[in-house]
Amino acid sequence: MKLAHLAIVTPHATGLYESAREIVVAENKLGHNAFILDPTVRRSDRGAPIGNGALDHTDVVVSHSGLNYYDGCGKPVIYCLHGRPESSFLLEMRPETRKKHPVYSMVAKAATDAQYKRFITFWPETVSYWELLLGKGRVDVVPAPVDLEEWTPDGPSGYQFGGKRGAINVVITDLWREDKTPYHAIHGFVRFAEDHPEARLHVYGIRSDNQPLKVLLAAMERRGMLGEVKGMVRGLANVYRAADVLISPQRLATRAIREAMACGCNVVHVGTSDLGGLRVVDPEDLEEWGRVIGTATEVSRDGSRAMAEKLYDSKLTAEAMLKLYEEVANA
Repeated sequence: MKLAHLAIVTPHATGLYESAREIVVAENKLGHNAFILDPTVRRSDRGAPIGNGALDHTDVVVSHSGLNYYDGCGKPVIYCLHGRPESSFLLEMRPETRKKHPVYSMVAKAATDAQYKRFITFWPETVSYWELLLGKGRVDVVPAPVDLEEWTPDGPSGYQFGGKRGAINVVITDLWREDKTPYHAIHGFVRFAEDHPEARLHVYGIRSDNQPLKVLLAAMERRGMLGEVKGMVRGLANVYRAADVLISPQRLATRAIREAMACGCNVVHVGTSDLGGLRVVDPEDLEEWGRVIGTATEVSRDGSRAMAEKLYDSKLTAEAMLKLYEEVANA
């Protein structure tokens, strides 16, 4: 099949694009003609062809970024819902982001457009939220992808965390979103570090204008608990290979969780869903955070990679999506 994936090409900068790229690469490995369509870019990216041509001979269009320049092309469109529903809701609710990110309204509008045949999410937990906007039975779940060849335990593992490496190294790489922040997870680490003064927390992906976070981290630094602190960075695979544990406030298998596990880093996340890591049931129970982080530093790292291979292989994502493509193309 010829498959056009619409996404704004932003290598190493957004999880949405990285997931789209991984799906395209996997679909091509399965023998299909898949490519990313971005009218501003003409090149390939790590095995994913990128073009800006017409859609005349395309079997199915997969929209990742909400771009609408395929309107009227007559091809069936599958809408891939990369965001968390509440995050999309809050982005549009706030005046400062409403015009730039009207995602919630865009999804609701797509439900009334006959060109959209199916909607896809990576997380079964979000189905009920999206179905309220889109209709019962219109949202399909496919496995969340990660490129197991790019994110791997095989590679440099001696990263020094900017000269702030501890005997135990815990990392946070989730972005601070409207619906979820690592605030409680950070305090959970503090509880752990009170009993393990050799531990350091390294924080990535923070915005320079996050003043209260600066205050919080400064307090940790005064107590000797803080390691490296950076904004958006490349080379996180090296960070994950060197870290003992990633902690995450998320109940869903976000990019951070999937990438860390693929690199063999143990993960502590929130909730009761089996994402392959260790779980903290109550995100505000700092004693529980401390206990679970401690357990994560003691168990083998091999299990994390094995679970990533079982749950998040991008080949599994591509196979599930191809079944949907065939259904809409035949219809």
